[in-house]
Amino acid sequence: MHNHPQICLYCCEMDSVRKHGLAASGSQRYYCMSCKKTYQVKYIYQVKYIYQANEANIQRQITVLSDEGKSNIEISRLLGVSLRVVDRLINQMALMDSLNSEA
Repeated sequence: MHNHPQICLYCCEMDSVRKHGLAASGSQRYYCMSCKKTYQVKYIYQVKYIYQANEANIQRQITVLSDEGKSNIEISRLLGVSLRVVDRLINQMALMDSLNSEA
């Protein structure tokens, strides 16, 4: 399994992310060659890794990958979240879409 993200947190482009040095805190920084943005995945050293499903834009990434025709299992593997999280978020989005279409 990779130690670095394969999907950009901003543009959700696949396979355009590369390592980009270390932050002052010691966290690994990443650079997206598509959108030209840098970011770092949040880690808490000596405690534990912050679970990826807690990232703010995970729902947007799931939406993009789902629209591209990826299966839920593929999405969970690419984003490093459990299949239950992917299923729950997709069901929530479907429910919100149905509520918005009724209004």
